[in-house]
Amino acid sequence: MSKFTEIVADISLKRKEFISDFEMNSDFIVKNLEMAYKDNELNSIRVHKYLTETKFLGKVETARYLDSIGLTEKTMIKELTNENIMNIKVFIDSK
Repeated sequence: MSKFTEIVADISLKRKEFISDFEMNSDFIVKNLEMAYKDNELNSIRVHKYLTETKFLGKVETARYLDSIGLTEKTMIKELTNENIMNIKVFIDSK
């Protein structure tokens, strides 16, 4: 396996683990979103995918909530503001 292929596989695994480690704990989610915001290997993950991939949250309800706070299904973690992250925390706390 070439070095490039190894790097891509490592990044892919890191991204999958980040998404699959999702917990319905607002403090955990805030910490993870803040960490991922600074990580170039994770910050291009779509917020909607992060929140819904594990099926703890419904896709339609999450999309509607993101829309209500000015985000879309395509918003990436690197596009979040602190206010957006706190709004997502409120959403998680309401579940």
